[in-house]
Amino acid sequence: MKTITPFCFALLLSFNAFSQETIRIPDIGLEECLVNLKIDSNGLNGSITISDAEYVTNLNVDNPITNKDLPYVYSKIKDLSGLESFPNLKRLDCYDNEITKIDLSKSSSISFLNCSQNKIERLDVSKNPNLNYISCDYNKLHTLILGENSNLESLYASFNKLTTLDVSNCPNLVSMDVTGNKIKTIIVSEEQLANIPQGWFKDKTTTYATSAGEVIEKNTPEEKPTVVTEQPKTYDESLKQSVVLEYEKFLQQKKEELINKYKIDKEQLNDWIVKYSNTPKSQ
Repeated sequence: MKTITPFCFALLLSFNAFSQETIRIPDIGLEECLVNLKIDSNGLNGSITISDAEYVTNLNVDNPITNKDLPYVYSKIKDLSGLESFPNLKRLDCYDNEITKIDLSKSSSISFLNCSQNKIERLDVSKNPNLNYISCDYNKLHTLILGENSNLESLYASFNKLTTLDVSNCPNLVSMDVTGNKIKTIIVSEEQLANIPQGWFKDKTTTYATSAGEVIEKNTPEEKPTVVTEQPKTYDESLKQSVVLEYEKFLQQKKEELINKYKIDKEQLNDWIVKYSNTPKSQ
């Protein structure tokens, strides 16, 4: 009995230590969001238990000041450190914060990322093969590394500071907007160069070329003259979904601008929209 008791005690201590292993969350605003969303069960102590983090698949921490799901958070997020260790995170929305960097090198499960309107300078998603959608408009990006990503279908990176972009290893990219940058050449594959997708948009001074230097000579989609045809155009489902997502993002941004400009409540604005506008209410 004397030999078993110390062993059992040591085993219990080891189990408790393992069960309480934590992930460091240095940004107080991010941890406030996790506590407010009832994700972080051990309170504001600069960390979250691994067992709590394992349950997170979708995380919405868009502008905490106006986010109705975060009523007790009063500051924007500056640092997302810690989220890279959330093993099952599939969707991350962190729109309109003050984030300067984002590390997704360990987030192999993530498929949807909206980090628009932040202060991010570098974004590397080359180790995120499941990414399907990226929105990183209105940042300070000078580097965007996509790598080999056969699942990526939508990329929105307008109004940044990009000078180069390589999408040649993203064969299923059907929607892209990189206007408002300083990109001279977008590197594409030979297959992409032969058939530039209808949903790609760039600045007029930007060209498409392969890594071998072959440059497109025909008009790109955004430069084509309007042609009236008898038959209506047809669009695939992925393009339709991307257009709707972009429209919803535009509406949300405009609503945020109106709320901040006139200092009104979000619910008040929704009520006014329903009462005075023919536009359907958009949450």
